[in-house]
Amino acid sequence: MLDLFSLFGIGIAAAFIASNIDDTFILILLFSSLNFQTRHIIIGQSLGIGVLIMISALGALSALALPPFLIALMGLIPIALGVKRLVEHQKRITSKNKTFQDNKRQGLIPFLTVSGITISNGGDDIGVFTPLFAKYNTVAEITTLVAIFMAMTLVWCILTFYFVNHPLIATRI
Repeated sequence: MLDLFSLFGIGIAAAFIASNIDDTFILILLFSSLNFQTRHIIIGQSLGIGVLIMISALGALSALALPPFLIALMGLIPIALGVKRLVEHQKRITSKNKTFQDNKRQGLIPFLTVSGITISNGGDDIGVFTPLFAKYNTVAEITTLVAIFMAMTLVWCILTFYFVNHPLIATRI
Protein backbone atom coordinates (compact mmCIF):
# COMPACT_ATOMS: atom_id res chain seq x y z
CA MET A 1 0.00 0.00 0.00
CA LEU A 2 1.16 3.48 -0.84
CA ASP A 3 2.02 5.71 2.05
CA LEU A 4 -0.20 8.71 2.71
CA PHE A 5 2.42 11.38 1.95
CA SER A 6 3.11 9.96 -1.51
CA LEU A 7 -0.62 9.89 -2.22
CA PHE A 8 -0.88 13.55 -1.17
CA GLY A 9 1.95 14.43 -3.54
CA ILE A 10 0.40 12.48 -6.40
CA GLY A 11 -3.07 13.89 -5.70
CA ILE A 12 -1.99 17.50 -5.37
CA ALA A 13 0.96 17.99 -7.69
CA ALA A 14 0.51 15.42 -10.39
CA ALA A 15 -3.24 15.26 -10.65
CA PHE A 16 -5.02 18.34 -9.40
CA ILE A 17 -2.61 21.11 -10.33
CA ALA A 18 -1.80 19.61 -13.72
CA SER A 19 -5.44 19.25 -14.68
CA ASN A 20 -6.72 22.52 -13.21
CA ILE A 21 -4.31 25.13 -14.54
CA ASP A 22 -6.89 25.99 -17.21
CA ASP A 23 -9.58 26.39 -14.54
CA THR A 24 -7.59 29.30 -13.14
CA PHE A 25 -8.34 31.39 -16.21
CA ILE A 26 -12.03 30.52 -16.09
CA LEU A 27 -12.16 31.36 -12.38
CA ILE A 28 -10.46 34.69 -13.09
CA LEU A 29 -13.19 35.50 -15.59
CA LEU A 30 -15.94 34.39 -13.20
CA PHE A 31 -14.55 36.28 -10.19
CA SER A 32 -14.09 39.43 -12.26
CA SER A 33 -17.64 39.18 -13.63
CA LEU A 34 -20.40 41.12 -11.93
CA ASN A 35 -22.93 38.38 -12.78
CA PHE A 36 -21.74 35.93 -10.12
CA GLN A 37 -21.34 36.22 -6.39
CA THR A 38 -18.29 34.66 -4.78
CA ARG A 39 -20.31 31.97 -3.00
CA HIS A 40 -21.99 30.94 -6.28
CA ILE A 41 -18.61 30.49 -7.92
CA ILE A 42 -17.19 28.44 -5.04
CA ILE A 43 -20.32 26.27 -4.72
CA GLY A 44 -20.54 25.80 -8.50
CA GLN A 45 -16.87 24.92 -8.83
CA SER A 46 -17.13 22.42 -5.96
CA LEU A 47 -20.24 20.82 -7.45
CA GLY A 48 -18.59 20.63 -10.86
CA ILE A 49 -15.42 19.01 -9.52
CA GLY A 50 -17.59 16.61 -7.50
CA VAL A 51 -19.42 15.54 -10.65
CA LEU A 52 -16.12 15.12 -12.49
CA ILE A 53 -14.81 12.97 -9.64
CA MET A 54 -17.93 10.77 -9.80
CA ILE A 55 -17.60 10.39 -13.57
CA SER A 56 -13.92 9.48 -13.15
CA ALA A 57 -14.69 6.93 -10.45
CA LEU A 58 -17.34 5.34 -12.66
CA GLY A 59 -14.84 5.28 -15.50
CA ALA A 60 -12.33 3.52 -13.29
CA LEU A 61 -14.98 0.97 -12.27
CA SER A 62 -15.82 0.34 -15.90
CA ALA A 63 -12.20 -0.70 -16.44
CA LEU A 64 -12.94 -3.73 -14.30
CA ALA A 65 -15.96 -4.78 -16.36
CA LEU A 66 -14.99 -3.87 -19.92
CA PRO A 67 -12.41 -5.58 -22.12
CA PRO A 68 -9.26 -3.51 -22.81
CA PHE A 69 -10.06 -2.85 -26.49
CA LEU A 70 -13.35 -1.17 -25.53
CA ILE A 71 -11.58 0.96 -22.94
CA ALA A 72 -9.15 2.09 -25.65
CA LEU A 73 -12.11 3.13 -27.82
CA MET A 74 -13.41 5.32 -24.97
CA GLY A 75 -10.79 7.86 -26.02
CA LEU A 76 -13.05 8.65 -28.96
CA ILE A 77 -15.83 9.87 -26.64
CA PRO A 78 -14.22 13.27 -25.85
CA ILE A 79 -13.53 13.78 -29.55
CA ALA A 80 -17.16 13.04 -30.40
CA LEU A 81 -18.36 15.40 -27.65
CA GLY A 82 -16.04 18.12 -28.95
CA VAL A 83 -17.32 17.74 -32.50
CA LYS A 84 -20.91 17.84 -31.23
CA ARG A 85 -20.19 21.04 -29.27
CA LEU A 86 -18.54 22.60 -32.30
CA VAL A 87 -21.61 21.87 -34.43
CA GLU A 88 -23.90 23.28 -31.71
CA HIS A 89 -21.72 26.39 -31.46
CA GLN A 90 -21.89 26.91 -35.21
CA LYS A 91 -25.70 26.60 -35.09
CA ARG A 92 -25.86 29.19 -32.29
CA ILE A 93 -23.77 31.62 -34.28
CA THR A 94 -26.04 31.30 -37.31
CA SER A 95 -29.24 31.77 -35.35
CA LYS A 96 -28.96 35.15 -33.68
CA ASN A 97 -32.42 35.05 -32.14
CA LYS A 98 -31.79 33.60 -28.71
CA THR A 99 -34.88 33.47 -26.55
CA PHE A 100 -35.17 35.62 -23.47
CA GLN A 101 -36.47 32.61 -21.55
CA ASP A 102 -33.12 30.77 -21.87
CA ASN A 103 -31.22 33.71 -20.42
CA LYS A 104 -33.74 34.13 -17.61
CA ARG A 105 -33.57 30.45 -16.66
CA GLN A 106 -29.75 30.52 -16.53
CA GLY A 107 -29.83 33.51 -14.19
CA LEU A 108 -32.08 31.80 -11.65
CA ILE A 109 -29.44 29.43 -10.33
CA PRO A 110 -25.99 30.90 -10.99
CA PHE A 111 -24.06 28.21 -9.15
CA LEU A 112 -25.43 25.63 -11.59
CA THR A 113 -24.14 27.78 -14.42
CA VAL A 114 -20.67 27.79 -12.86
CA SER A 115 -20.97 24.07 -12.27
CA GLY A 116 -21.88 23.53 -15.91
CA ILE A 117 -18.87 25.56 -17.01
CA THR A 118 -16.63 23.46 -14.76
CA ILE A 119 -18.05 20.19 -16.06
CA SER A 120 -17.84 21.24 -19.70
CA ASN A 121 -14.21 22.22 -19.18
CA GLY A 122 -13.43 19.05 -17.21
CA GLY A 123 -12.36 16.61 -19.90
CA ASP A 124 -8.75 16.91 -18.79
CA ASP A 125 -9.79 16.31 -15.18
CA ILE A 126 -11.55 13.10 -16.14
CA GLY A 127 -8.53 12.07 -18.19
CA VAL A 128 -6.26 12.51 -15.17
CA PHE A 129 -8.58 11.37 -12.37
CA THR A 130 -9.83 8.14 -13.98
CA PRO A 131 -6.43 6.39 -14.15
CA LEU A 132 -5.71 7.53 -10.59
CA PHE A 133 -8.91 5.93 -9.34
CA ALA A 134 -8.13 2.79 -11.34
CA LYS A 135 -4.66 2.51 -9.81
CA TYR A 136 -5.42 3.62 -6.25
CA ASN A 137 -8.63 1.71 -5.71
CA THR A 138 -8.83 0.95 -2.00
CA VAL A 139 -11.44 2.80 0.03
CA ALA A 140 -8.75 4.67 1.98
CA GLU A 141 -6.91 5.76 -1.16
CA ILE A 142 -10.04 6.89 -2.98
CA THR A 143 -11.29 8.74 0.10
CA THR A 144 -7.92 10.47 0.43
CA LEU A 145 -7.87 11.47 -3.24
CA VAL A 146 -11.45 12.79 -3.13
CA ALA A 147 -10.66 14.79 0.02
CA ILE A 148 -7.52 16.20 -1.63
CA PHE A 149 -9.39 17.17 -4.79
CA MET A 150 -12.22 18.87 -2.92
CA ALA A 151 -9.84 20.70 -0.54
CA MET A 152 -7.69 21.80 -3.46
CA THR A 153 -10.79 23.08 -5.25
CA LEU A 154 -11.48 25.39 -2.32
CA VAL A 155 -7.82 26.46 -2.14
CA TRP A 156 -7.84 27.08 -5.91
CA CYS A 157 -10.96 29.26 -5.62
CA ILE A 158 -9.59 31.23 -2.67
CA LEU A 159 -6.22 31.85 -4.33
CA THR A 160 -7.87 32.96 -7.56
CA PHE A 161 -10.30 35.21 -5.65
CA TYR A 162 -7.43 36.93 -3.85
CA PHE A 163 -5.47 37.20 -7.08
CA VAL A 164 -8.38 38.89 -8.88
CA ASN A 165 -9.03 41.22 -5.93
CA HIS A 166 -5.37 42.18 -5.39
CA PRO A 167 -5.16 45.98 -5.79
CA LEU A 168 -2.58 45.76 -8.56
CA ILE A 169 -4.66 43.28 -10.57
CA ALA A 170 -8.13 44.61 -9.70
CA THR A 171 -7.39 48.05 -11.16
CA ARG A 172 -6.47 46.45 -14.50
CA ILE A 173 -9.45 44.10 -14.85
